[in-house]
Amino acid sequence: MEIYFLSMAILTLMSFYLAQSLRSAINNGQTVRNIAKLFCSIFCILVASLFLFAHLSLGFVNSVIVYIFHSFIVIFQMAMIWFPKPD
Repeated sequence: MEIYFLSMAILTLMSFYLAQSLRSAINNGQTVRNIAKLFCSIFCILVASLFLFAHLSLGFVNSVIVYIFHSFIVIFQMAMIWFPKPD
């Protein structure tokens, strides 16, 4: 189980890296296609849901806190991906 948990943590870092790459391209004024945003969003949500199930199976933290934590991660990643370039 620990290896699965570690792999989910690494995949979460990778999803943040992908979201940051898209955010950097958006901020630099480059054209970012919606299909790239969609695939990155799907990847981030998939990783977050798998990590949520791994986190819940450990059972050492209250499940409400786990849901809030993972919801925050997904919302943060979606904001990085979908928000337009700041003025």
